[in-house]
Amino acid sequence: MGNKTNAYRWSEGELVQIDHVEKVFRGELVAIDRQVELAVRNIEAFISGIPALNMLLWGEKGLGKSTMIKMLLTEYGEKGLTAVEFRHTDINDLYGLYAEIRKMPDRYVLIYMDDISFDAGDSVYRLFKSILEGGLEEKPKNCIFVATSNKRHMITESAQTFGDVYDRDEINEKASLFARFGLAIGFYPLNPKDYKQIVKAYLEKFNIGAYDKWEIEAEAYAMDRGGRSGRIAKQFAIYKNIYR
Repeated sequence: MGNKTNAYRWSEGELVQIDHVEKVFRGELVAIDRQVELAVRNIEAFISGIPALNMLLWGEKGLGKSTMIKMLLTEYGEKGLTAVEFRHTDINDLYGLYAEIRKMPDRYVLIYMDDISFDAGDSVYRLFKSILEGGLEEKPKNCIFVATSNKRHMITESAQTFGDVYDRDEINEKASLFARFGLAIGFYPLNPKDYKQIVKAYLEKFNIGAYDKWEIEAEAYAMDRGGRSGRIAKQFAIYKNIYR
């Protein structure tokens, strides 16, 4: 492992250095001030040696969850904040990762699991939940879990009527996975005002600036692609940069 990087991925039982991570600064995150405040306060506690919470960033795609992680690395990397991409399907390897993290006492490690979800009937979540908080081996004090998910409880569950205690116990067990994350931060669909604010920021970033009818075009672009999001706002700005 090099000393300059603050990003890795766990692959086949080893830490693999990630050399190219997009830098994102706090001022670039628009319309998610509350989400940023919650995450930043937890991370500042974490890198100060104060007990911090596992974080779940949940909500629809394209609303800034992964961008938030990049921002935290950009802002706090020099203070030792480090991320390790870890697939939740590799949960049996977690103790191996713990061993590597214990060799990094000067780092504050986010075990980062992107787009986590479990299908109904998936037994992996039980093992995941147990290891996350309940196994005999103590989690290293210099790491916390950070997960992103499209679903608040990370479980894909069809609507149904629960008629007996066994059904309810099953649902309670699945919902209890959510409780392993002490800080759940929701990212909600953008309203037109916030979407346009993000579009405007990206237009300025690409040196386009506001122009006649940009708001109408930006809204039409979003509706054509299924809805408003920060990702769609960026794509619209890139589109206008090419076809201006």
